[in-house]
Amino acid sequence: MEEDSHCKNVFDSVKNSTFMNVNKISNSFKNINNENSTAEKNSKQKMNKIKSELQDLFWTFRILIMFFKLIGLVTFAHRIVIYKKRTSYTFQYSKLGIVYNVVLSGLMIASNYISIPFRLNLDYENKTNLTVGIEVLQTVLGALVICAILINYCVDQKRLVRIANRLITIEHEIDRLYDLYRPLRRQRIFCAMIIVCILKICLLILLLFTEILAFHTGPISWLTDILPTFHVGWLLIQYFLLVTVIQTNFADVNRAIQSLTRINTPDLQLQSLYQTRRIVVNNSTVHQLLQLRNIHCHLCEISEDVSSFYSLPVLFGIIFLFLTLIYNSYYLLSPLLMTDDILEYETFSNTIVWIIFLIYPISLLTNRITRILIEMEKTANIVHDLLNCAIGKETKAELKKFSLQLLHRKIKFTANGYFTLDNTFLHSLIGTVVTYLVILMQFQMGSSRSSIRQQCNYTRRDLK
Repeated sequence: MEEDSHCKNVFDSVKNSTFMNVNKISNSFKNINNENSTAEKNSKQKMNKIKSELQDLFWTFRILIMFFKLIGLVTFAHRIVIYKKRTSYTFQYSKLGIVYNVVLSGLMIASNYISIPFRLNLDYENKTNLTVGIEVLQTVLGALVICAILINYCVDQKRLVRIANRLITIEHEIDRLYDLYRPLRRQRIFCAMIIVCILKICLLILLLFTEILAFHTGPISWLTDILPTFHVGWLLIQYFLLVTVIQTNFADVNRAIQSLTRINTPDLQLQSLYQTRRIVVNNSTVHQLLQLRNIHCHLCEISEDVSSFYSLPVLFGIIFLFLTLIYNSYYLLSPLLMTDDILEYETFSNTIVWIIFLIYPISLLTNRITRILIEMEKTANIVHDLLNCAIGKETKAELKKFSLQLLHRKIKFTANGYFTLDNTFLHSLIGTVVTYLVILMQFQMGSSRSSIRQQCNYTRRDLK
């Protein structure tokens, strides 16, 4: 009897332990299923969020394209393409955009018949022969610069179409590599670009408001004064937007290359290799490195095309902005240094807004070009660090090819080769404006002294 009871107890304990194990296994499966379901819900929410953000981006992008078409800075046609459930843009050559730009150029040339007499007959505070000559030159040069920019967009339209289509292709290639690394927040970058455009529009509204307060001007004055500066400013803003997109892609490539060195396996041997700055790279990683090298090569080619496309229009635009900046600075300083007159508050605020309106697009562009050049140099440093600590002949061979590619490719953003458009150019521009202001002040002071001497001679003759 005791043996039977003992066997029964053993059987019950085994049965209970078996049921407990079964319950634990079933609970663990339930937990796994719950985790999978929550992960699927989170992924669906992320996908829906990404889709909504992409829809907002497409609408904003379409508004930007329509605005640039209106002012003649986009001549190509665009259409939406859906490929494998993904919405994208494609750009095509358009003759209608060429006709539109030619008509705009003709209107700008015809506007000189209205604007030049208006400039000569306009009365304002501290008017001199020098200011009248600068204003007439500014009017003619502004119309010619706008015509040159519009014609350049017509002649070089195919290159701009190629740049836009290649950028869209690069965006898709980078999207496929997003599983390698945490991507940059494109929504934040795009919002920053929209804020830049909104600030430009706000500066324009403020400038028009101060023009009305100070000089009581109308549309004819805006046509001669503000329109050329507005057009050249948006040319530089468009250049800034393209460079921003390219710089973001370079930053993504750099983050992806850095992510290749991450070790997620708990293998002690790999950890020891990582601690001694030696990295084991498998075949899939080498394939990813080749993809990133090709993307980087394409981005460099796009950067060269962008620099070549904008080099001549930016040269014309910078010359015009330089002349306008000198004139407004001279108009601000001449009453303070040469006469006892004090500018009225409305005139003073209008001149300050003018200077900000002129410098704003130049500073944006030079700062962004400096940042993209730094990002390109960062790629070389990352590749050299990988080369120093990588193990494997194939990996080292591909990294050496990548390093040679970076060594022999030097990207420069210039104004037709005359000067580099980085922060050093902004410093040189300000120094040159100050130099010319000193020359103008000395010239004006010399002419005023000679006129005073002539008046004194006339009074002496009258006394005799």
